[in-house]
Amino acid sequence: MKKILLLALFSITLMGCNDPESVAAEAAQLKVEQHPDRTYVGVHNYYIMESSEHAAFGRKKELKVMYQDFPRYFVEKAKEWPKEDLNDASSYDLPRFQFAWANSSSKDEYESGLKIWSMKTDGTDLRLVTDATIDLTAVRNLTRSPNNRYVAWAGSGGHKSVYDLKTGKVTVVQKTTSPLDMLWSEDSRYLYHERYRNRYSRWDSETGEISEIDYKIRTEAVLTEDKIIKVTDAAVVGYNLKTNERLFVLSSDRSLSDKERIFNVKSISPTGRFAWGSNQDYGWMFDTKEQTMKQMVDGFVPAQILGKDAHYSALSKMTYVTIVDRVEDKVWSWRAFSHGAMSGEGILYNGLANNGLWFKEDK
Repeated sequence: MKKILLLALFSITLMGCNDPESVAAEAAQLKVEQHPDRTYVGVHNYYIMESSEHAAFGRKKELKVMYQDFPRYFVEKAKEWPKEDLNDASSYDLPRFQFAWANSSSKDEYESGLKIWSMKTDGTDLRLVTDATIDLTAVRNLTRSPNNRYVAWAGSGGHKSVYDLKTGKVTVVQKTTSPLDMLWSEDSRYLYHERYRNRYSRWDSETGEISEIDYKIRTEAVLTEDKIIKVTDAAVVGYNLKTNERLFVLSSDRSLSDKERIFNVKSISPTGRFAWGSNQDYGWMFDTKEQTMKQMVDGFVPAQILGKDAHYSALSKMTYVTIVDRVEDKVWSWRAFSHGAMSGEGILYNGLANNGLWFKEDK
């Protein structure tokens, strides 16, 4: 009797669900029932929650390994994945990472093509930013405007483009091979970039005009209306742009050899208060407000991405996300993506959200 009732119910279900939407809904429900550990995003994509893993920095500083659950994303169809939306305030309650990722290694040209993605610093809220980079073989540099609206990238050969999240428009700023450095103005209107070797320009997001400037910029820099603080090869330097006066120089140890004092890793906090430089043997943390420098040997953790007040830092390779709490000497490391390939370095933007703290519980 029970079998007959089940068959009858199944027949009724089939009779009422011939339309594609109903069939798709039933298929989705079946997936959920078969894989209760998965949270589906669209039909073909999902994420699971997995614990963070052990993280080690070789002979560098010992840190307390933290274990908690983070999302691990399985994205087969990027077109089904939610895009970053400037009008969605919930996406901007934490700082965010941005990176170039080909979400699939399949033969599908779209899915295996590089696209720009973003997620919160706690690993949640993965969003597709733009697929305008899909034809590139590499994304060599990324930057985001302070108002979060514009994302600029230097692609294969150093060609530079800007994507407007508000309008969906892509603008090619530099068509020829060029150096990689790019920097946004504080008001997000201008993208400053190295157009040719030692020749610098700015692109106007309102007019589209490109004009030359008479000062040097770096990607690892913070620009305000009248001042720039930038990390050079072996120092942190501040300039008054109105008077062309050098405000300060905080240098690595000049008694060291050139090899020992040159930075292989450079970063700067969102406000420019702190900056980092390091190589295999030495690390330096610079405080541009107090005009101090702390030099470290061996026992340090590189800060490839540096958060507000130097509280948090991260490694810039997003294949495995590794975050360090530099105040409490803690580390989290987790595999955020099941497959695909990264290109270039990840960056931090929206860095002042949640008072610059990278986890909500720290607020």
